[in-house]
Amino acid sequence: MRSPSQSIQNGRRVDEINMTPMIDVVFLLIIFFLVSSHLARQENRHAVNLPSATSSIDSDPNAAPINLTMDSSHQLWLGATPVGLEEMITRLTQTKSIAETPVRLRVDQSVAYQFVEPVLHQINQAGIRDLSIATLPSTQRAGVSP
Repeated sequence: MRSPSQSIQNGRRVDEINMTPMIDVVFLLIIFFLVSSHLARQENRHAVNLPSATSSIDSDPNAAPINLTMDSSHQLWLGATPVGLEEMITRLTQTKSIAETPVRLRVDQSVAYQFVEPVLHQINQAGIRDLSIATLPSTQRAGVSP
């Protein structure tokens, strides 16, 4: 490793440290965190009006669930990608530990249950046991989900 360069100013030795490598590392860290936060936000990007519920259980914020969304036009979204029912099951079953994989189902409040039931049935047939359905507390007005 190279020692800091020295210069003489007003008869005194002054050590100079090159800060360029440290600044480069800081900029790389900033870029990394910006990109990773952008990708994390895309998982919930597809906005739906969630139904309200009188009782609920808060989900674990440390768990990283797979987000499955059904919008008002009955289109399924796996993360930020539109998928069909068969493709959704294929992608979910490719997960290594399917039984322990948490899946969060986000359904628009205008969607009738007859369109949700086949999705729930296929999720059950795939062996997924950790399923939660996203709702808003009844004290909040139903709006665009976070």
